[in-house]
Amino acid sequence: MKKILILLFSPILIFSKCEKPEKTKKQSVETITSNLKDTDSIKNDSLKSKKEVSPIKITAATLLKNDYSNHKDLKLIYKNSGKKNIKAIKFEWFCKNAFDKPANGRYFYADGRFTEKVISLIKSGESRTEFWEDFSTDADKITKIRAYYVVFVDGTKWGSDDQ
Repeated sequence: MKKILILLFSPILIFSKCEKPEKTKKQSVETITSNLKDTDSIKNDSLKSKKEVSPIKITAATLLKNDYSNHKDLKLIYKNSGKKNIKAIKFEWFCKNAFDKPANGRYFYADGRFTEKVISLIKSGESRTEFWEDFSTDADKITKIRAYYVVFVDGTKWGSDDQ
């Protein structure tokens, strides 16, 4: 009789003990998930504050064939759309070749990303045209172009110089 009772109650004891750890595991998973959501919102808030509108508006970017070599040139037309005068800008652009791979650079070791800078007074509302010669050997199209760092005449800065 004792053996039968032990056999009947042992599964009940086993299942009752197994349920308790699962509940604590679920609670800890929920806590971790809510903590991740909180940090994600903090990250998103900080990213939103960094995503200000660029004071430089790109109006045109064109690849040109170089007359004296097989390298490509870039013609960039941009405008100071901000209210402050600018004294320096760092530009970045990405190009792909005919095979839709990152374009090579001037010295054949680029990864499709190119950078240049302009150090010149650009008044508010003023447009400029810049040419950069021999920047790529096989660029076929520009996929993205932007000003990523701007220094204003009053010493303030926009963007990040970590590029």
